[in-house]
Amino acid sequence: MPTHDPLHDIHHYSPTLTIKQLLTFCERKSLPITRAMVQNYIREGLLPSPNGRFYSHKHLAALVLIHRLKRIYDIPSIKKALQPLMDDEGLSLEKYAELSEAFDAACAQWNAQILPAFGDALRLM
Repeated sequence: MPTHDPLHDIHHYSPTLTIKQLLTFCERKSLPITRAMVQNYIREGLLPSPNGRFYSHKHLAALVLIHRLKRIYDIPSIKKALQPLMDDEGLSLEKYAELSEAFDAACAQWNAQILPAFGDALRLM
């Protein structure tokens, strides 16, 4: 995982996190994720329920990816795409890294190729 990735140092954190620890992690990484968001994602079936009162690194990986994807996609689309990739704890760190890399590549392509075309079109108006 790239060092700018919020999960680059995930192995320094306990493999089981309370909701308070999960939210503290998000706050430290400047991720605007709230308790209500987590609860809504669970209620909507987007994020698996915690094991008892504990969340895993897989929950955190799913949560971070959902946060990134929300900038572009709606919740039903994210759920449809991610649900087959998750187990009952969330998204494996390996799958998270693979999906994050693909997302970053798509964003880079957008910035390099598509976005300049919009600028050219706007200059022609």
